[in-house]
Amino acid sequence: MKLKLTQLPVNGLYGDLAKGVSASYAALIDQKLIVAGGANFPGKLGFEGGSKTFYNEIMLYDSTGNEWKLIGHLPDSSAYGVSVPISDGALWIGGNTTSQSLKSVYRITMPETGAVELEPFPELPAAMDNFAGCTVGDMVFIGGGNENGKPANTFYCINTKADSGWTALPDFPGLPRVQPVLAAVEQKNRVFVYLFGGFFGGDSENKPAMATDVLRYDVTTEKWETAGCQVDEKTGEPFSLTGATAMPVDNRYILCFGGVNHAIFLDAVTTQYNIGNDTSISAEEKSRLNLEFSKNYMTQPIEYYKFNPECRIFDTFTGEWETIEVTPYTARAGATLAFSGKTFYAVQGELKPGVRTPVTIKGEIKYEK
Repeated sequence: MKLKLTQLPVNGLYGDLAKGVSASYAALIDQKLIVAGGANFPGKLGFEGGSKTFYNEIMLYDSTGNEWKLIGHLPDSSAYGVSVPISDGALWIGGNTTSQSLKSVYRITMPETGAVELEPFPELPAAMDNFAGCTVGDMVFIGGGNENGKPANTFYCINTKADSGWTALPDFPGLPRVQPVLAAVEQKNRVFVYLFGGFFGGDSENKPAMATDVLRYDVTTEKWETAGCQVDEKTGEPFSLTGATAMPVDNRYILCFGGVNHAIFLDAVTTQYNIGNDTSISAEEKSRLNLEFSKNYMTQPIEYYKFNPECRIFDTFTGEWETIEVTPYTARAGATLAFSGKTFYAVQGELKPGVRTPVTIKGEIKYEK
């Protein structure tokens, strides 16, 4: 399995959108790429006194003119939701704005008029952001992330053709996972949903952790089990899929790319956790230490953060990993994946904390004998 990767032009991205966003919504409908929302820091970073900006623009990539065009707006300026394909369009699910997490869900279609239509869909059972989702046919599965503002182990599904609401499925085991990845395969008329990556920022009982065990949910038996571990096949070292993207291939493989570096990200989260939970220092001292940490951590060159350049496939038959490509093109966190068949688009995302790229990568999966 090989990947043919190309960069889309950024022509037509205007204003602060031209700086790139992360955690946008995306859909590939009739081979037309639509991207909406997202967030970035258009001015100063947070520790410098800047603030994160959310967007509501819906942009279409015009492959004929090789440029982006504005075709509509979201009801809210938002990001950090889930985008999944369904048989009659796509769903854009949850996310958050500058002030709140969202329960809203929209079905996205593109009639022959060329306009984009957002149809309200059954709301989520709780406000959710930084979670994951996937589909098999008309079945949509979502889980993890923040639920009503707290890291969660919850897992839900909906049949987009038959159900009027979301159904709670058994929680996944272990610690909650924020920014995980979900992908599903159908084998011998049975559906399996795979959960990768994610992190937990710590609480009063548990220290921060990066999830490296691969969990599998059997839709038939309604049970979770461990299906593998995120360990590099050559170095034997654990790797992260927090903030990564994934898609199924041939109902056997799951292609994963991007995400933060395991050791560097865990060290950063742990440092902030230790500062916040140190009872021997004052609130003022904690603020000073956090600012000092941010000034150092947020201002390193892109190479320092070592976002994953590996494109890896997980073999659901054997539980083993193989790296099929190493490229800076996909070394991003918070990109959004839209795919159909063997074609995919990795939409923008972070090159390092606080810094986005406006470039979308088009990928085609090829086989070589």
